[in-house]
Amino acid sequence: MDSCRLLALTLFLFTLSYQFLVIKSDEALIQNLCHKTPEPVLCADCLHLDPGSKDADGRGVALITVRCAESDAEQVYNFTFNLWQKTPKSDVALYNTLDTCSIQFLVAHDSFRGATVALEKGVLNWRGAAMDQLTSQVSPYLNRCLELFKKQPQLPLPNTILIGTEAVNQGIAVSLGILKNIPDKLTLS
Repeated sequence: MDSCRLLALTLFLFTLSYQFLVIKSDEALIQNLCHKTPEPVLCADCLHLDPGSKDADGRGVALITVRCAESDAEQVYNFTFNLWQKTPKSDVALYNTLDTCSIQFLVAHDSFRGATVALEKGVLNWRGAAMDQLTSQVSPYLNRCLELFKKQPQLPLPNTILIGTEAVNQGIAVSLGILKNIPDKLTLS
């Protein structure tokens, strides 16, 4: 009887320790990849918010970080669009600048789709395709709003636009850091 209990306890402890080993190895992958980005805490926070990160390969981890940045871009767009709608048309300069900014943020947000498709589908050279989409399509549209406000220093730059744009830029930097540092052995395709 005691040997059965001992065997059951041993099996239970073995199963329990195996579960912790699996969690630890997933956490190790996240920490390893995130420490190779310019924003390791932001990277880890993004990945921990997505339950799929526990089972993701390297490409899946990159996809999750791209989606975090895309979500931030959507928030900046929504804020800017709402602010534009509330701005009186009589404030022509601000009204037109916010109109242009909301369009640029929408295009930036929609441009994330190219990167997510490359990562979801695993297209030929998915890594390069995603990096190119982020750097040549998303970033330029994203940053045009700040350039508009710099050209018109008399206009007050809303803090939410400044902080939101910086958050998306940091998210893109995290995604690029992940994409540059994924070992080929961590990708299923």
